[in-house]
Amino acid sequence: MKDEHVILAVDFDGTICTISYPEVGRERDGAKEFINKMYDEGYAIIINTCRTDGGEYPAASMAKNFLEVRGIKYHAFNENLEHITELYGCDTRKISADVYIDDKCLFELPTWNEKYEMIKLKYPNPFDKNSKEYVNK
Repeated sequence: MKDEHVILAVDFDGTICTISYPEVGRERDGAKEFINKMYDEGYAIIINTCRTDGGEYPAASMAKNFLEVRGIKYHAFNENLEHITELYGCDTRKISADVYIDDKCLFELPTWNEKYEMIKLKYPNPFDKNSKEYVNK
């Protein structure tokens, strides 16, 4: 991935699947199709979750297994892309992304189709984050 790519950080629990921590919940309708479509179109996908393998449960491994079994594509899991790490000299604790998709947002989570339309409107070219046609108001 190059630094021109538009980066999408997608939350796991509550966004890709229903919340059932420490277990993995049921896949939310449309999650796989949306994520794989954005991946295939050239957007960089980072799975962004509070899950770790520390403590009593291998929660991060369970999430990774869920994604693998269901064929959900991504570029990174709880880590920044290489060019971001190089830019800051380390892998910062915060995931650096252009768009954050998370069920904890201020308003109700839009449908996957609405998310797709919003991202395509703001970032029509996944390979050039500076080609924004959408103007923030």
